[in-house]
Amino acid sequence: MPPCPTCPASLNSVFRVSRSISNSGFSLARHSAGSPGAVKKGFASSPISHTASTEPSNRFPSQKHEALTLLHKITKIFPRVRDVTGHSGFPRPEETPTFWDGILSDAYEDLSSTAERPVKILVCGWDEWSDLVTALLSEPLSSEEALNDMLANRWKVPDQEKLEISYDAKLNSAPSKLTLPSPYLTQFPVPVEITELRPISTLKSATPITEFLRENPAIFQADIPIIQCNPLTTPLSVILKAQLPSNAIIVLTSSIPQAVLDPIIQHHFRSLHPRTNQLPTIIAADPRRAVDAIQTIHSDPGSLSAIQKFQADFVGSRISNITTALQTKLTLKEGFKTVRSKLAQGHIQDVLRWSFASIRRVREDMDKAYIDTASFKERIAEVQARVEGDIFARHESGHKTVLDEVDEAIKLAEREMRPVMDRLTWWRMIWRVDEISSIVGAGVTQAWCRDLERKLILHTGRLSALQRDTSESAMSLLSVHPTLSTAILRNTLLQLQRTPNYSLTPESLTEPIYTRRNQILEFPTTRLHVTGQRAVLGMTGGIITGVGISWAGWVGWLLGSGEGLLGFVGMDAGTAIGVGILSAVASIRWTVGKWEKSKKRWWQDWKRVAEGMDRDLKATLHTTMRRQVIVVADTACDGMSKLIKAREEGLEVVVAELKEVQDGLEEIIGTREGKP
Repeated sequence: MPPCPTCPASLNSVFRVSRSISNSGFSLARHSAGSPGAVKKGFASSPISHTASTEPSNRFPSQKHEALTLLHKITKIFPRVRDVTGHSGFPRPEETPTFWDGILSDAYEDLSSTAERPVKILVCGWDEWSDLVTALLSEPLSSEEALNDMLANRWKVPDQEKLEISYDAKLNSAPSKLTLPSPYLTQFPVPVEITELRPISTLKSATPITEFLRENPAIFQADIPIIQCNPLTTPLSVILKAQLPSNAIIVLTSSIPQAVLDPIIQHHFRSLHPRTNQLPTIIAADPRRAVDAIQTIHSDPGSLSAIQKFQADFVGSRISNITTALQTKLTLKEGFKTVRSKLAQGHIQDVLRWSFASIRRVREDMDKAYIDTASFKERIAEVQARVEGDIFARHESGHKTVLDEVDEAIKLAEREMRPVMDRLTWWRMIWRVDEISSIVGAGVTQAWCRDLERKLILHTGRLSALQRDTSESAMSLLSVHPTLSTAILRNTLLQLQRTPNYSLTPESLTEPIYTRRNQILEFPTTRLHVTGQRAVLGMTGGIITGVGISWAGWVGWLLGSGEGLLGFVGMDAGTAIGVGILSAVASIRWTVGKWEKSKKRWWQDWKRVAEGMDRDLKATLHTTMRRQVIVVADTACDGMSKLIKAREEGLEVVVAELKEVQDGLEEIIGTREGKP
C-alpha cells in the first residue's frame, strides 16, 4: 500500500528527491561554465587561482613592460586627442579629462600590481526592468528566505540610484549597499563585487543607448559591465553601432537560440565594422523566466511538477550562459599573471576606442563642414554668375534674353538727346554761343540713363537683402559646426560687417552713371562750347574782312577811281566787292562745317563714354558683389577651408601615434580594433 501523500514521512521523502534532482539540474545549468572539476568555494582554493600562482609565464615580464610602455604612450597622447577633438561645445561626461584620466590611472595600478583585487561588475537594465541580479544571486534550494527577500526588496528606497552588492557571511543591508552570503559571488577565480544601477524604467527611456552609455561613465569604469536590452525596442543593429566597453556583456531578453544569434551578430558586426575582428559578447537569455522558475520552486518546494517546471524554465532561460561569459573573462590566459592586468588592457582598449571614435566623429563633422562649405561656395558662385544677367538683362517668359538694359538705356538717352543737338544748328549756335554748355548740359542731365538709374537703385535694395542673407548663412555655417574653433573667424566676420564700406548705398551701383555723365559734361561738351566760340569768332572775322574788302572797292568806285582803293594791288572795284562777298560767304561756310564736325566729334565721344559706362557698370557690380555683398560669405568659406585643413593635419599626426599604440596592444592581446 503506497504511503499517504500527506503524512510527514512522505513529505520528507519527496523533499529529499526534489533536492537531489534540483541540485543536479541547477548545478548543471548554473555552473556549466566553471572549471572542469567541481567548482570550489572560496577564492584561495580556486583551481584557476592556484594555476595563476604556480605557473608563471615566461612572456609576462616582457608583456607587462610592453603594456606599461603602451599605457605611458597613450597617457601622453590622450591630452592631444582631447585637443584635436575639442571645441565641440560642452563636454559630455565621458569626454571630461577626469573620467578617462582616472581610467588610465587605474589601469596603471592594475598593470603594476601583482595582487588581485575584487572585480567590479556593473549590471544595468536598458529599456526594461532588469531581473538579472535576482536571477544570478537567488538561492532557489535554500530554506533561508531572508536572502531572497532582501534581493526582492533591494530597490524599495525611491531615491536610490545604484546598489553595491558584495559577499559576506552575514546578511547586511545599508543605504546603497548590500552584503550577501551568496555562493554565486565566490565561484570565480577572484572576488567579485556587483554594482547595480537603477532600472531604466525610472530613467529617460527615450534616450538612445549611445547617449545612455555616454551619460553613465560608471559603465566604462567597471571591469565587466553587463547591460540587459530588449531587442524589440532596441534593435541589434543599434547595439552593434554603439561604443561598447571591451569587456561588456550584452544580455538580449530573447528566446532565440545562441547558435542562431551568433551568426546574425557576426554578419551585422562585419558589415558595420569590417576592419574589426573582436566580436562583442552578446548573449540571448531570459532573466525574468529564471526568476519565475525560482519563485515556482519557492512556492512549492515539495511538488514534483514544480521541480520539473523549475528545471525546464531555469535551463530554458539560459542564465548559465552569462556565468560562462563571466568565467571566460575572469580566466587567466598565457601572458597574464593577474586578472586585473588582463582587464586593465581592456580599459586601454576602451581609451583607444574612445580616441578613434572621437576622431571619427570629428572627421564626420569636418566632412559635413566641408560639404556645407562647398555647397555654400557653389551657391555664392551661382549668385555671382547670375547677378549680371538678373540686373542688366531683360527676360521674356521663357527666360530668353532679348535686350540689354544698359544698351537700351543708352539708346533711349541718345534718342532724347538727338533733338537737343539737332536744334542747336549753326544759326542758333551763333546767337547762343555763350549758352552752349548750359543747353547741352541740361539735355545730357535730363536724358542720361534716368530709368537705368532708378532700376539700379531698386536692384541695390535686392543686393542688400542678398548681402544680409549670405551673411546670416555664413554665421549659421559657423554655428552648426562647433567642432571647428571659429571664434576668431566669427570675430573677423563681425568686424567686416561693421566697416564703413560694408553697407550698400543708392550710389553703390549708380556711381558709373554719374561719373560718365560728368565726363561728358566736362570734356566733350566743354570742347564743343569752345569750338562754337572759335567758329563764331572766325566767322565774324571773315565776314568783317570780306565786308571791308567790298567796302574798299565800293568806296573807290564811288569816288570815281577806276581801280578803287585797292588799285595798288591790281584789284578793281568790282573784283574787290566780289572778293569781299566771297570771303564773307567762305567764313560762314567754314563756321558751318566746323560746328557740324564738332557736333559729330561730340557724338563720337558720347558713344565712347557710353561704352565705357557699360563696362564700368558691370565692373562696379562685380566689385560691389565681391567687396560688399558676399565679402562675409567669401571670408567665412575661406576661413572654414583653412580650419578644416589645419584640423585634418592635426588629426593625421595623432592618428598615426594612436595606430602605433594600437598595433602594440594588438600584439599583446591578439585582437584587431577598427581604425578611422
